[in-house]
Amino acid sequence: MQAYPLKSFAFMELAALAVLVLLGFCYVENAGVFSRHMIIHIALMTVAAPVLASLLLKLSAKSASVSTLFAAVILQAALLFAWHSPLGVGLAMKGHAGTLLMQATLFFSALWFWLTVFNQTGEHLWRAVIALLLTGKLFCLIAVLLIFAPRVLYGMTAMPIELADQQLAGLLMVTVCPITYVLAAVVLISRWFQTLSDTQSNVTSTAVAAENSSWQSR
Repeated sequence: MQAYPLKSFAFMELAALAVLVLLGFCYVENAGVFSRHMIIHIALMTVAAPVLASLLLKLSAKSASVSTLFAAVILQAALLFAWHSPLGVGLAMKGHAGTLLMQATLFFSALWFWLTVFNQTGEHLWRAVIALLLTGKLFCLIAVLLIFAPRVLYGMTAMPIELADQQLAGLLMVTVCPITYVLAAVVLISRWFQTLSDTQSNVTSTAVAAENSSWQSR
């Protein structure tokens, strides 16, 4: 998918950004340090990273292998779990260095993930769809845990986190992330079906041309 059209992805990104801003304004009284961290890394991973990846595709025409896609999915998932663990959140809350490290590693892992997704071409587009849906499920799993946990999960951090702040962070994640990952998967599925249809049409045209050539030579 080297020539991935940025315009077809722009609506999803604008929708995700709009929902993120809307929720932030609606629940501003519950917003705290954890919600602000969440807003930043959602914006980086689901808006900035895919848009930048779409632009970077012009610099490379090489299709990403399945092993590269698998590695990108695993790395992003590992970092996502690590930074949402009590130890990871505690490190991120200690100061600007921890926050910068968290946001940078999440952003660059997401950038690599989107690059490998967008570089799946032709009949291999189904691999990108699976990667998107699995990643979207992972985001939702973490978000649901934050929303429905009966207590604060990160009580030992340098900056105290309130339950309402934790729930708002989960609400932001579960609302915004599927907009990008699921709709991106829908776009890829439509392109995959179009590729299959074009391939079938080419095969049929070749067969018809061969048959007509055979009849003319008789």
